[in-house]
Amino acid sequence: MQIPKEIVIIGDGYAAAVMAMHLLRKGIAGDAITIIGPRVAGKGNAYSCANPFFRLNIREDLPTIFSEDPFHFARWAKDHTNDPDAKTGAGSFYRRRDFGSYVVQLLRDTKGAPEIEHVLAKVKQLRPENGHWTIALDDGSQLSANRVIIATGNAPPAWPCAVSSSAQSLGRMVENPWPGDYLERIRPEDHVILLGGGLTALDAISALVGQGHRGIVSVISPRAIFPPVQALWKRCNQPQMPKNLSPRGLVRFMRNYLPKIPADSPEWQSAWEELRPHLNEVWQQFSAHDRRTLLKRVGWVWSLYRFRASPQTIAAYEYLQTCNQVQFALGRAKHITHLEEKIRVLMSSGTELVGDRIINCTGVGSDPLTNELIASGLVAPDALLQSIAVNTDFRVMNPEQEPYANLWMIGPATMGSLGDVVASSAIAKQAEQLADQIAKQ
Repeated sequence: MQIPKEIVIIGDGYAAAVMAMHLLRKGIAGDAITIIGPRVAGKGNAYSCANPFFRLNIREDLPTIFSEDPFHFARWAKDHTNDPDAKTGAGSFYRRRDFGSYVVQLLRDTKGAPEIEHVLAKVKQLRPENGHWTIALDDGSQLSANRVIIATGNAPPAWPCAVSSSAQSLGRMVENPWPGDYLERIRPEDHVILLGGGLTALDAISALVGQGHRGIVSVISPRAIFPPVQALWKRCNQPQMPKNLSPRGLVRFMRNYLPKIPADSPEWQSAWEELRPHLNEVWQQFSAHDRRTLLKRVGWVWSLYRFRASPQTIAAYEYLQTCNQVQFALGRAKHITHLEEKIRVLMSSGTELVGDRIINCTGVGSDPLTNELIASGLVAPDALLQSIAVNTDFRVMNPEQEPYANLWMIGPATMGSLGDVVASSAIAKQAEQLADQIAKQ
């Protein structure tokens, strides 16, 4: 009979790595921890990029892994990176690949980390059995665990519209742009279509400019606007949120608090950041219906101002504008096919756009494991019907809205339940809090 693993962490990216780190720091023995994932633990989808032009969109003092030492990464980057272009008037914005190396090294250097077992596979299925969890892997094997933490992070992007197989066979489509390795295959004169107008599209633009692109870049987006550049903001005040806010009341309060000045100014961004620490608590008080309504109505505004871009990235975009190389195609893609050797995008408006390459920059993804757990009826979906519901202790909820005693989830997938859990510091804080809970059991 197989002896159950004590604690299994599902995932091998940033969320899984900081979870393992904080468990070790709380006194959990390394040989009591098993990580399941096919890659080196620490980089994941977000930080596995090879391209040197992909940068963090936050300055060096913000990606905090240890609450007691917020400047740990800033010191590490100063000593371990050769990145003279990182420094700007708004702070230092380092390469994403360097932050990935930082996380990998941190985990390896944590006391007890060499004793962690790392199973190089993907989890296909998770089932409760006699007080344990049976975990089915994609290599056909199984293992058992007393306690399981789902820390799969951001799901790899998938095409948000229909795609013909003939278009895919051309080899001119990039479904997952985060690694950045596709850029070296793009010719300088290619007409590049970016599907989506957020930070991922800006990453692609920055890299294209960095490698001397001379062709047209078309951006398919409902709005002809990119996130603003990061300013040198700081939190100066702690606004008191009114009690029992409705979604409409929250929006009204935020509008009244924000100054009537441009969103790329330090004063405006300082006010925005002063509001953010209170928003998760307010979000958790809303009903599922209110959360869905709020996200539908103002979610795009939140994404626009929440995910601001590094100064280097915006400078690359402005350079393309100066050269008249960038254009917006307003609307949404309905179907991607091909026209001879080119990519053709049919828009929802009925118009079409033809180019040499297309890159999926929407960020839309779906995690196979969480989808399988919801479909199996073992867990409850979250308020947004996009992931698994968890309570404020990060325990996964069953369909009767009762928490499992030995199954947790942390990371971006908890957004529907807990609010803004996208930033690296927010994920690390979850890991620290959960590690404290487990250590006290």
